[in-house]
Amino acid sequence: MTPADPFPQLSFTVGMPNMAPDQLSEVELMKIFAEFQWVQLGDALECPSHRLVSEEGDRLYASVVQVESRFGPDGSISQFQEGDVVHARGHVQFYAKQFLEGWAVLGKEPVARDAVAAIKTKADLEQLPAPWICMTNAIVARVADNTRLKTFQPAATEHVVVPTAPAKPLGLIEHERVMHGRAIEPVCETEGLVALKALDESPILYTITTENDLNGAGLLYFARYIAMMNYAERITLTTRMRRPFSLQLYRCLSTSHRRSYFFANASETDRVQVYCKAAAIEPGRAPRRSGLHTEMLRLVFEFELHRESDGMLMAKSIVSKTLTVPTKFKSLLGEAARLIALIGD
Repeated sequence: MTPADPFPQLSFTVGMPNMAPDQLSEVELMKIFAEFQWVQLGDALECPSHRLVSEEGDRLYASVVQVESRFGPDGSISQFQEGDVVHARGHVQFYAKQFLEGWAVLGKEPVARDAVAAIKTKADLEQLPAPWICMTNAIVARVADNTRLKTFQPAATEHVVVPTAPAKPLGLIEHERVMHGRAIEPVCETEGLVALKALDESPILYTITTENDLNGAGLLYFARYIAMMNYAERITLTTRMRRPFSLQLYRCLSTSHRRSYFFANASETDRVQVYCKAAAIEPGRAPRRSGLHTEMLRLVFEFELHRESDGMLMAKSIVSKTLTVPTKFKSLLGEAARLIALIGD
């Protein structure tokens, strides 16, 4: 058997099916990357991923427990537009053969092997100027329903030599800290943050939709948690602020950096309570024009997701986003300037 490439490549063209308005969809990118990592898991274990089972014969899945994405020190996901080819090169390593940590460096040109081969831990990624994604998975089986998952080592893999993490992956360490009440490490400087006070701070309810939110295993898919966060973010900014964003202005937001941690799944008959807090980063700074766009503002959002049925914490996330407006849309530039001038009043 030919050994799997330890630093495989992925390329795809940004098209309408994997776009949000005017940019690559973060939710769809997470799906693409998760599948890339899932295939690497199967290749490393010398078993097609759809055939992975526990010693008891239960089907195993790679449940995401942590994911972090950063689209450059000053960039955002909007740098990937329709027709662009997104290139990625990644690597995975195992911990106790029950957990997997993987990362990929992204770009519009093919990514050199050295860009990934030099990375040893998740912390190394933070030194890179290029966009990247890091994801930690637990290899799990459903015990009874979506509310109970248990980690397993895949059967018949004792003999397989896999890339192994030298220590407990940082993603797992962070996951445990956040789960036990520690705040998520910020994704920007906190000194210049100004809270955006919502008129209504009650949780936003999201009804799980079987057709959209469940994956092939019948589990609530991690990428859809991000979709729920985006939903709550839109409701918060466009309906709950004293001076709300128009829907057209809201669509100009683009993710720069996100950290997310996942703790529990949910039944498709349940609903999700999404708590959303928003803040502006240095709202008084001058707009930055780049090409055909003007960056008007940077925002930070914090999210908590809970099952409505029992209040169980499902996920926590923090994300920074840029409000970048096409310079030709003078009315939107004016709306953004008016909103910025009133922040903190």
